[in-house]
Amino acid sequence: MSRFQVFVIPLLLAIVVQRTFADEQQTVGSEIERWDRVVAIRSPDEKDGSSSKLCSAILVEAADQLFVVTAGHAAEETHRKSKLIYRDADGKSQWVLLSLLLSENGDPWSHDKVSDFAIAKVASNEKASPYVDQLKKLSISIDQLSLTAPGRTTRLEIVGFPLALGATPPVSPLVVVSYVASKEIESSNKWGKEPILYTAPPIAQGCSGGPAMVIDDGANTFQVVGIVIGMMADSTGAKLSKVVPARLIRQSVEQAIR
Repeated sequence: MSRFQVFVIPLLLAIVVQRTFADEQQTVGSEIERWDRVVAIRSPDEKDGSSSKLCSAILVEAADQLFVVTAGHAAEETHRKSKLIYRDADGKSQWVLLSLLLSENGDPWSHDKVSDFAIAKVASNEKASPYVDQLKKLSISIDQLSLTAPGRTTRLEIVGFPLALGATPPVSPLVVVSYVASKEIESSNKWGKEPILYTAPPIAQGCSGGPAMVIDDGANTFQVVGIVIGMMADSTGAKLSKVVPARLIRQSVEQAIR
């Protein structure tokens, strides 16, 4: 074997290894992490443009239709200047006016009668089409909305934008590990009684509308067991987070399709 062959063969092997490693990196990087499927909705104060309200939300796809799901009180704060903020499948920070995505005629939100959540169907129009294509890649299937509540002490991942953290470029939702504290319990609200799952520890403001996920054996497959809508607190400062069971959200989406 010549000196030239001795030099070239290791060099070619090095190039092949580098390309293989680069290909592996690209494959891993192109996979959407479950946490990055959560989006934010920022609604500037219409009287004072220097302040804004922010909530979290998820996108649910069912029967080839796309729905935005968030907390009911958060949906009430949205308006034509509200922006939906997200990290696309390529990892780029994006935003789109909520009014471009949703119906322009009246209130686009359908509020549940007993629970503090709302859904809105994403409209199909030419201007919104590029954004809708991106958001569909981030959506979860209606089959991933769990019909049953997990048992107490089940480990959860609650995802969102607490204190508005992660909602400015580069967009990156935060994840808080929490645990189911109760069975499904009826809680009093201004409408009457609503089914609630309580979790601990409590989650900071800005996560309203964010999902509570159960992970299957550490894999990247998950079920959404509900969305966060707020906290319960007493005079001692003790707090629990309130989660709307996903079965109610699934029911609402199915009714909207019908």
